[in-house]
Amino acid sequence: MNDSNEITDKRRLRGVESRQLILQAAVDSIAATGLGRFTLDRVAERIGISRGLVVFHFKSKEKLVEEVLDYLGADFAAGWNAILAQQTDDITRLLRLLDYDIRFACENPQYVSVWMAYWGDAKGHQLFQTLAVPRDKGYQADLRRLLENIGATDGYSEEDLALITQGLCAILFGFWAQLHIDPGPDDYSINTRTVRLFLEKLLPNTEWPELSPE
Repeated sequence: MNDSNEITDKRRLRGVESRQLILQAAVDSIAATGLGRFTLDRVAERIGISRGLVVFHFKSKEKLVEEVLDYLGADFAAGWNAILAQQTDDITRLLRLLDYDIRFACENPQYVSVWMAYWGDAKGHQLFQTLAVPRDKGYQADLRRLLENIGATDGYSEEDLALITQGLCAILFGFWAQLHIDPGPDDYSINTRTVRLFLEKLLPNTEWPELSPE
């Protein structure tokens, strides 16, 4: 590699690192004060850089707010899609996805606070509808597909499985809201046991094994 290429690569790396730092600072800022008080100046102050550098990478406050939502969505999607791609049976894959959703919320309370900030702000809610809702519908479709595969073997109707999918998604959403409003030390354990009880009661013909290690 010649000197020119090496310099270019180092600058590119610094650019990627700067964007990552700014995105994380934006996450921290929104989690702490919401979207209403979110400014580029506050983001810059958090990591000790100039406002100009934030503008250089993200052009405007609106663009940064949009990219934060994509940043969080991509982080969640990476883990979810990795589980979907695993070579295992549908029941295990379903249980792992549900476990992942609950664990992600418990381990990333700042992320939950940020999503709540978007839901509670008029402009943020509109942006969430555009960028995040299609992803959420995709996750629901993934759960529905796995439940249909399980139901085809165990004798459940498509209508029942559609309602059970809707119920699961509502429960998971409720967990996230509860973790934001009133988190507790046993949330992960309680929430995973709740989902397990829900499945066992509504799908009694299915044998639900203990969650196997990944």
